Amino acid sequence: MSLIIGNPSKYVQGAGAIKEIGKYVSAMGGTKALLMGGPTALSVSQEAIKESLKQHNIDCIVEKFTGESTRSEVNRLVDIGKKNKVNFLIGAGGGKAVDAAKVVSYYLEVPLALVPTIAATDAACSAQAPIYTDEHVFEELVIRPKNPDLVLASTDIIAKAPIRFFVAGMGDAISTKFEAEACWKASVINFHGGSVGESALCLARWCTDAVIEYGEEAKKFLQKRVVNEVVEKVVEACVYASSVSFENCGLSIAHGYQVGFTGLKETQQYLHGEIVGFSTLAHIVLENQPEEVKDKVFRFCYSVGLPVTLAQIGLKDAPRELLMKAINESFERIGWFNNEPFPVTADMLYEALIKTDKRGKELLKR
Repeated sequence: MSLIIGNPSKYVQGAGAIKEIGKYVSAMGGTKALLMGGPTALSVSQEAIKESLKQHNIDCIVEKFTGESTRSEVNRLVDIGKKNKVNFLIGAGGGKAVDAAKVVSYYLEVPLALVPTIAATDAACSAQAPIYTDEHVFEELVIRPKNPDLVLASTDIIAKAPIRFFVAGMGDAISTKFEAEACWKASVINFHGGSVGESALCLARWCTDAVIEYGEEAKKFLQKRVVNEVVEKVVEACVYASSVSFENCGLSIAHGYQVGFTGLKETQQYLHGEIVGFSTLAHIVLENQPEEVKDKVFRFCYSVGLPVTLAQIGLKDAPRELLMKAINESFERIGWFNNEPFPVTADMLYEALIKTDKRGKELLKR
């Protein structure tokens, strides 16, 4: 099987990078763009984007994203793009907004630029996007034929977001190494239809290791709204490295849990990365990673405020039936639990959750 690696055509990161978006859109042939994003994302990015586009003689239509990447919302935005005859799409916001933008540009058949305004997930650089029902239950995974044409992470904007989003991004990113290694050992076919490459695996390892090494310090700087080399390093890990690594390597147990948990009403108030962070702990418990690895990851999660117990993702005293419901629904919807070099059963996954919860409770008592 051939090794296949996918990346965004261009990734740009840095304080003030938003001011350069017009240059990149123009170079990619954009003359009339649809800018979509949530109200908050547009409030911190819209004026800078429009001004930069104007400097390069690019017209811009702005449309607010309603907040959920659903089939109906995607169709609404596609209709607006067609009506206005746009030839470029810019999506600004968090994970839901950029995922929706990926699908909208796919159906419009126009180039795509993404401007993540928070570092809460690793969605921006990937070619795929989940579609949810109106009840926020996972419905379908849309895989575009190519990654975004441009991903522009303006860290001065990311630094203005509530710190909870940054922490959630770290929760998403710490899963990267463990899921990548599981997929590599299991000879999984990655999201591009190829084998897992050594360079992708190395990037996945750097991603998780960088977040664990620098994440707590980066959080402290961002709480003071300071953007420096440490913050830039963690943003790069969360927005870029995690994104291209999971797509070029694959997903496993941590995101398998997340898919199941999204179908529970009890978890709806929690961010994707918060749930993945806790699920990563269950992942390494199920794999019986070395004690020093488990201790390091549990302590990191605790130190930055990521969930370490079921109660911290809304599942306090959750009965076995509820947890098994989430596990079985994930098995039915997507096959990521099987991306391990050994057979994984629902009972194993349940026991890992219980052991993780117990260890997390013990950590909170210290």
